[in-house]
Formats: sequence, C-alpha cells, structure tokens
Amino acid sequence: MSIALSVAIPCYNEAGTIASILERVRQQAPLVQEILVVDDGSTDNTWNILQALEKKFTATPTLRIFRLPSNLGKGAAIREALTHATQPYFLIQDADLELDPENYARLAEGLDHADVVFGDRFAVPLPPEKIKRISQLANWIVTTLSNTLYGMTLDDQACGYKLFPTSAGRAMQLESNGFEICSEITAKMGRKKVRIANIPVSYHPRTMAEGKKIRWKDGFTAVFTLLRYRL
Repeated sequence: MSIALSVAIPCYNEAGTIASILERVRQQAPLVQEILVVDDGSTDNTWNILQALEKKFTATPTLRIFRLPSNLGKGAAIREALTHATQPYFLIQDADLELDPENYARLAEGLDHADVVFGDRFAVPLPPEKIKRISQLANWIVTTLSNTLYGMTLDDQACGYKLFPTSAGRAMQLESNGFEICSEITAKMGRKKVRIANIPVSYHPRTMAEGKKIRWKDGFTAVFTLLRYRL
C-alpha cells in the first residue's frame, strides 16, 4: 500500500535528541512527506535548534515547527500538529530516540489489512536491565483494560507509535493534554470498532536520568481516561 505521512513530533526539552531524530525521520522520505514538530514550551535550547534546522529542510520532507505558549503536555502538542497536517496519514513519533523511524515502512505495511496501526515494543522480550518491571506492569494493565473495555486485541496500548488516517484523527475531536492522549485515541477507536494492526517495532528505552518524562501517576490518568470514554 502506497501512502504519504505527516509525522508529528511533540517535544519538550529535547535539545539533546531533536536534531538526531529529525535526521532519522528525514531519511524516511518519500514515505514521509512532512514533519510537524510542536515544541511544548521547552525551557532549554530546543526551540532555537528547531529554528536553525527548519532552514535546512529545503526538500521533501518539509519541516514545519510550532510552539505552544507553555508546557501543556504531549496531548496538546499532538492535537496542535493534527490541525496542521496536510498528508492522508498521520503518525506520532516521540522526540527521544526510544523508537526508531526505520520502523515506518513496517508500520505502513500494517495498513494492508487494518485501518489503524499501533506499534508493539514487546513482541521481542527486552532484557530485564533494559526496562523496569513496574513499567511493563503498567503497560500490561492499560493494554488489558483497553482490550476488556473495548473488545480489542492490542498488544501494546501505550506504544507511542500510532498511525491512522488524518481525517479519522480530526474526527475523533481529541481533548487530552497529557500522556493520556494514547488512552483517548485507543478508546475512541475502540468505540468505532476500527481494525487495528499490532506491528512489532524496535525499542530502546531510556531512563529518567536520560530524560524520560512519563511518571507513575500518568498510569492512573491513562486508566481513568479509558474508563471515562467507556462509561
């Protein structure tokens, strides 16, 4: 299936990784036609780096940068990107280096037999030293709850990679500002009974010390969001 992607990259204080991730995404042309980076009120040098890089993206994919007035959250950044997307399909890419854009072609193949594609970070088990058990438990809880509440067959609900038609994304009228955006997308797609493909992707988790931003309390918000849209 031949598709064209708008890749949305929400970022907050990612001065150390933003240039690298943008270069990796750029290498996925012509599958990627445009990159939409939304700076979520960064307080480091991220915005200055983005402004300099924007001038260098003179061919496909184009780079368009936006800045939120304050740190509103990942969901707010994704919603902002969605309003500017011009391509038929929309893909979320985190600004860190945990998920490699080389996965894009594999994700796109999932659309041959589904309407929406979710990445699966745990198809190949990670060594214990690479990921905390509490993180795996939290992901198992939200994935199992998603499947139970919405009759889905997800393998990794919380994976950042979610690929869907841009028109469908806008039709969802997303509301979440934070990390619970993943649960809102899942819930609204589950209510519509769309076909979702689980596609294995490579995963290189980073630690809190390395800049990982999601916290344990975000797991509770994710669960609440799933329940909210079901009940």
